[in-house]
Amino acid sequence: MRSPYTLDNPPPDEPPSDVLVPSLWRVQARWWKRHTPALDQQGAKHPVCRHCSQAWPCHSWACWDGQLGQAVHQAQTPEPDGGEARIGASSPSRAVAFRGALAAGTATT
Repeated sequence: MRSPYTLDNPPPDEPPSDVLVPSLWRVQARWWKRHTPALDQQGAKHPVCRHCSQAWPCHSWACWDGQLGQAVHQAQTPEPDGGEARIGASSPSRAVAFRGALAAGTATT
């Protein structure tokens, strides 16, 4: 998933207030910025990444951009379970599932 950020509008160093893992955002944004073309390359017909020297957009930039896009998307998507914290995008965490099994009296060790 693409992020809404561009070379002219890079991601902020500090995460938006609704990002789930702020410390991870800082790493992702830093590496997103490292894998951009140098200033003299940004207007070039075929820019290269200033960090890895591959044709830009390089694979690393695309990965970091996708992770930022996912973080922004998850922050903007309301949680369907009424706000209970979740790990993973499509299923409750093992701890939540285990807690539910405990409450139902079906958990085994």
